[in-house]
Amino acid sequence: MSTLRHALVSLIKTPGFTLVALITLALGIGVNTSMYTLVDVLLFRSAPYPEPDRMLLIQALNAQGQPDGYGFPEVEELRVQVANGEHAAFESVTTLAGWNNAWAEPGQPAERLRAVDASAEFFSTFRVQPMLGRAFTADEETPGRNQVAILSHSFWQSRLGGDPNVIGRTLRLNAEQVTIIGVMPASFRYPLFFGPVDLWRPITLPQHIVQDRTNRLFFAIGRLAPGMTVEQATAQAQPVFARWAQDYPQHSAGRTVRPEPLHKVVMDSTGRFMMWLLCGVGIVVLLIACFNLANLQLARAAARTRDLAIRSALGASRARLILHQLTESMLLALAGGGLGVLVGIWMNALLESQIQIGGTEHLTLNLDVPILLLTLLAAVFSGLVFGLVPAWMASRGDVVSTLKQQTRGSSSSRSTHRFRHSLIVAQVASALALLATAGVMLRGFNALLHANNGWDTDRVLAANIHLPEQSTYNSEDKRRLAIEKLARRLKQIPQAESTGIASTAPLFGYSKSVPIQVDGQTSDDPAKQPVGGYTLVASDYFQTMGIPLLEGRLFPEELNASSPPVVIINETMARHFWPGQSALGKRIGDRQDNVLVWREVIGVVRDIGFAVQLSNPDTLFQVYKPMVHEPWGYMFLLVRGPSPATFKNEVRRAVADIDPDVAVQELYTIPEAIDRYSHNIVLVNQTIGAFALLGVLLASVGLYGVISNLVAQRTGEFGIRLALGARPRDVLTLVLRGGMTLTAIGLGLGAVVAYALNLVLQGFMPRMAASDPLTIALVAVLLFSVAVFACWLPAQRATRINPLDALRAE
Repeated sequence: MSTLRHALVSLIKTPGFTLVALITLALGIGVNTSMYTLVDVLLFRSAPYPEPDRMLLIQALNAQGQPDGYGFPEVEELRVQVANGEHAAFESVTTLAGWNNAWAEPGQPAERLRAVDASAEFFSTFRVQPMLGRAFTADEETPGRNQVAILSHSFWQSRLGGDPNVIGRTLRLNAEQVTIIGVMPASFRYPLFFGPVDLWRPITLPQHIVQDRTNRLFFAIGRLAPGMTVEQATAQAQPVFARWAQDYPQHSAGRTVRPEPLHKVVMDSTGRFMMWLLCGVGIVVLLIACFNLANLQLARAAARTRDLAIRSALGASRARLILHQLTESMLLALAGGGLGVLVGIWMNALLESQIQIGGTEHLTLNLDVPILLLTLLAAVFSGLVFGLVPAWMASRGDVVSTLKQQTRGSSSSRSTHRFRHSLIVAQVASALALLATAGVMLRGFNALLHANNGWDTDRVLAANIHLPEQSTYNSEDKRRLAIEKLARRLKQIPQAESTGIASTAPLFGYSKSVPIQVDGQTSDDPAKQPVGGYTLVASDYFQTMGIPLLEGRLFPEELNASSPPVVIINETMARHFWPGQSALGKRIGDRQDNVLVWREVIGVVRDIGFAVQLSNPDTLFQVYKPMVHEPWGYMFLLVRGPSPATFKNEVRRAVADIDPDVAVQELYTIPEAIDRYSHNIVLVNQTIGAFALLGVLLASVGLYGVISNLVAQRTGEFGIRLALGARPRDVLTLVLRGGMTLTAIGLGLGAVVAYALNLVLQGFMPRMAASDPLTIALVAVLLFSVAVFACWLPAQRATRINPLDALRAE
């Protein structure tokens, strides 16, 4: 207790040091507390269902090793096999698909509801049950019996007033009356996988999807049987994929499976990397803070050298001296940790208001016991880092020689100087690595957002709709007719320069990527075939998106379902397969309904890029097919004009005129879409930038402190130099040289680390983190300028030393 009391008294007697230390620690630990919470919530925190460690996403991989979905026949076969006990590693498997439903009550415009269609095993697999009503059964997965729905708790509360008698009420969904049979508990809220969900429905599909192995819109989620491992599950699922590759080589050659814990796949690899990057940045900030405090402790110990020597001469052991100083450090660390929790809570509140899930819902970041324990560990770690080595070094001085010294404030030993200098080098190197990484990401992402992607990103409005293929539009002819009506109606919008329809907008990627054959050039083996990225288009799509025709012609208006199959390709594909010659009249083939269809190339258009895709696309070969030959229910309506935002109400009216039961699900200008879907990435970049600036501030303060302490310790030396004729400029140069040497070494090491980090970033985000030595150089110049300022102030003070005062003190 006496040691603790003495440590408290010592800290109270030096309020300046104590305050600076507490602020530094609170910032460093607070940053880490917030980052721990973010990573925990996004990657580790227990999901809202029992035994989450046994829940697996049975992830299919395509021939290129990239994540892929399942065609319905595939996932249904796997589900039935598990139900029949053919795969002992799995207790159960459920099928999921995310769809949007249109809710249209009489007299009201259709509204999008976010739905998950699931097999009846969903509830037993997740081990959750409705809080009201019941789950749906297997026989409700059949057409005619599937008009039932289970509501999410939030939808029940916000839209139906939490009516306790809601069971048995009906909703008009997708032009059908659907009976509410259940309400899920409030705890079953899991927006990270499909985004916020309004309701669940039994999975019932139109016949063309039931039989299509290439329409890979489905997920398989399984629960491990007791005692089974992920490795065993993989070993049992892999032969199924091998058999599919043998039986359906045109669809499944080269496909494999990789079951993964469900909580680990709610975010893609780029997202996970960015979360770990944030966590790493937080740790580096904490280390810079610890280095700073270690330097402060060493300076404080140097000022107390005689006091320590007297205590040692009076019988205090070295261990006792170390314990006293370490106790001070641990008290600071724990108090700083407490303040850090408050900083972390404030940062979590700030991030909660900014991070978006599913484009609309904000993430909840709350501290729990594991996070508080991690914060405690961070505080203890910090206390050891900045306390142990300074305590050890301060306690090892020679008592006799120390007591003989009469100079004002004893000088530090050479080893102490070296250690302090190494801390400054580490701080400067870390600060450069942080700030350069932030700069590379900010510059890269800014370049990505403002890149010329080959299409008009400024004057286009996009509306996303879904024609319900399970009900009103359950045949290709019905969908084809609706698309034709929509195309004609969109052309009637006043002041619209052109309009188009496509299966996707060029923001994120292709509608689908499938193996293609090039007549006379490629193998019949699908595993060896190149991949084509397909987009289905209708009306004046290319004019609307500003994609110029380079050769040939666009799809003619008279094209119909019986017309010969044709495609338009991009220039990269044309040059690759037909270098030095025209691609017009050449043929490429792909599988449709398990039949190889050859399509004639009638046009070549400019390459386009995807505006918010961080990774490179899975193929550079872009293929456009007329939607009249493959009419999807899911599509984007595109309108081009001088003020695209003014078309929003007109587009809603156009859709309602064709079918009031179809909801406009999303409606935005392309710049609005880019802002929305890049929001979280921008936030991550800004957070890394803020942390990097904090690291620079701490490093600058550390450098200033070391140089100031150096000047204080060498006051006598500088006085003698000035008395012997040295000019103030000579003293200024001497002090600056020491600080600039340390800075230069730190910048050199930091530049190497920053370049290595740049290479790592390129591997995860190749479109965003291109090699950027210029940014690293600019950041180094900036840091050098900051270091000059940090050293200049104490150096100037050294030039104003009065030689007589300095010599009198000697």
